[in-house]
Amino acid sequence: MKRFKRLAHSRSAAAGLLMTAVLPLFHSGAAAAQEPAPADTLPAERPFVPGGQFDKPYLANLLGLVAIGGYVEAHARYVRADGVTEELGFEAKRFNLFASSQVSDFVRFGAELEIEEGGEEVRLEFATVDLTIHPTLSFRAGMILSPLGRFNLSHDSPLNEFTDRPLASTELVGVALSEPGIGVFGRVPLGSGAGRLTYELYAVNGFHSGVIESSPDGTRIPEGRGGSVDANRSPAFVGRAAASPALGWEVGLSAHYGAWNEFEADGLDLDARRNLTIGVLDFEGEPFGFRVRGELALAELDLPPRLDGLYQSSQRGFFAEVLREFGRGWVSTMPASAFLVRARLEAVDFDTNRPGDSVRQLTLGLNFRPTAETAVKLDYVRGRSFDRFENRGDHAALLLSVATYF
Repeated sequence: MKRFKRLAHSRSAAAGLLMTAVLPLFHSGAAAAQEPAPADTLPAERPFVPGGQFDKPYLANLLGLVAIGGYVEAHARYVRADGVTEELGFEAKRFNLFASSQVSDFVRFGAELEIEEGGEEVRLEFATVDLTIHPTLSFRAGMILSPLGRFNLSHDSPLNEFTDRPLASTELVGVALSEPGIGVFGRVPLGSGAGRLTYELYAVNGFHSGVIESSPDGTRIPEGRGGSVDANRSPAFVGRAAASPALGWEVGLSAHYGAWNEFEADGLDLDARRNLTIGVLDFEGEPFGFRVRGELALAELDLPPRLDGLYQSSQRGFFAEVLREFGRGWVSTMPASAFLVRARLEAVDFDTNRPGDSVRQLTLGLNFRPTAETAVKLDYVRGRSFDRFENRGDHAALLLSVATYF
């Protein structure tokens, strides 16, 4: 607080009053990770999604009315498939920059710029303007991080305890899935304690024909994301509703629905409207000192009859994680440090109507966190895949990564 007082005294009295009003709206993600919230925490005081776009450690470090920060991630990877080394080397995986500002008591801005693979890919992950009327109703517009599963809303590498993101999230949902759009969100208290209900609902551009045209393997939904304009001039809709009866426990249900093909142009019918539907069930809990979380994703794609059998119309995937922290303060020079042991079981079936065309794998790992903002991760991955002709392939990987907020 001394730092904030020095900032306030260096400005006018009006600016000091404004800072006093704004500061309580920002919370440190690091502090939240290290100290349990009090039992009487009100739903409105909790982050909308823990680890989401407005719950970052850098938010405690204000520069005037604008908070800036980000995270960096680096990998060392050794991957073998069918006895052949496919990958051995190092990656500057991600360098992300955040910005956030409480423009007024009612208007908030947030943005994230993602730079991947050492600068090979640069994309705007989100950039939104929020207008808050009441905790139960706020409007949002801009580049929206789609609420399609909880992981898409909270997937920062320093927060994710595994080096690689879940297969169901990357191969079906397309994390990180961002879409231009507009909509509403809010939260409603549930009971007299810290319980709450949250919701998000947006109209967005949706997916395009790349879902079947951009991959030699057939239907791959993430290949149809990223349209800066609505390719078929027909908005899609995405939303999520979640119930959290207590801190650390939540169940969410989300869906994405919209046309993926161009079915009309200049008033002329080109094709029948063909829709893509994705549903995700996510959960998180803390039984007996463990953290348990996961997602189940289902996708259905309307295909032209002539393409049935050539492309996949039904896909599904899931992941489930179990994590346990231990050894807090074992490293005497790092009193806030801790270790974490973990396991993830996951699978993706790219064609539920026929055998094959699937991947399943198990990941075991050990993490060391010098602080809540930094993670050193060691993973061992073992998996098996089948192509469309049911040919089997085995793969294994040893991964070492470091990720930190700044």
